[in-house]
Amino acid sequence: MFDGQFYPNQPIQFMDGLLNPAIGAQQYTTFFSEYTDGVQPSDWTSRWAAGSTALVQTVSGSLAGKALRVTKTAAARQGISWDRVPSTADIEVLMRLRAIEAWANNENLMGIIGRGSGASGAENGYRVAPTGITTTTQFSSGLNKYVSGTNTNLGTASSGPSPNLAVNDWIWVRFRVNGTSISRKMWHDGASEPGAVDETVTDSSVAGAGWVGISQVSANPNIEIDFFSVALNGDTALGP
Repeated sequence: MFDGQFYPNQPIQFMDGLLNPAIGAQQYTTFFSEYTDGVQPSDWTSRWAAGSTALVQTVSGSLAGKALRVTKTAAARQGISWDRVPSTADIEVLMRLRAIEAWANNENLMGIIGRGSGASGAENGYRVAPTGITTTTQFSSGLNKYVSGTNTNLGTASSGPSPNLAVNDWIWVRFRVNGTSISRKMWHDGASEPGAVDETVTDSSVAGAGWVGISQVSANPNIEIDFFSVALNGDTALGP
C-alpha cells in the first residue's frame, strides 16, 4: 500500500498496487482490480479486427480478486493495447493467464504483442503465442511477426513444461523484445520461474516503437488474465 513517501530507486506502489512505475516510468503493472466489473478496461483499446470481448470480472482464485476475461467470438487477428504504457520499441511483458474452457489442437490461448501498429489487414508487431495443443504437455508457445499484415513464424515452437496443462490451470509467460532480440519463456503457476528462456531469435523487420498489449487469432478457448506487467527500455518486467 502506498504510504505517501517516495523512495529513490524503489518502485512506487500506488493504492491498490496497480501501477508500479519505477523512477523514470519504466514499469507498469496491473492486477485488473482497479477497473470496473463488466466493462472493458478504460485504458485498453481494441485494435485490428473484431473477434472477442474483454471484460473485467470478479474471479475466484485470481491474484487480487479480478481478472480480464476474454470471450472469443471469431477466429480473427485482434489486438488490445494497454494505453497506459507509452509507445515503445524495447519492452518486456510478464503475464499470468489461464484457459477457462477446453481447446482443440493448435488453438491460441492469448498472445502478447510488442511494437504493435497498423490497421486490420496491415498489422505490424512481434508476438509470443501460448497455444493449446492435444499432444505432449497440452500446451506450447512460439514466436511470430506481423509485417504489413503478413504473418511469419520465427524460430521453432516448443511444448510447455510438465505436467500437462488442464482447463483452469494458471501459467506464466515472459516475452521480451529488445533491439533485434526477441525471446520467450513459459511455465506453470506455482513452479519457480526458469532461469533460461525457452527461445531467443534475431529479427529486424519491425524496428519502430509501437503499442503493447494482448492478441488472439482463434475462436476458442475463452481465457482470463489476472496479472500483466510491462517494463520498458531494457528493464525486467516485475512480478506480483
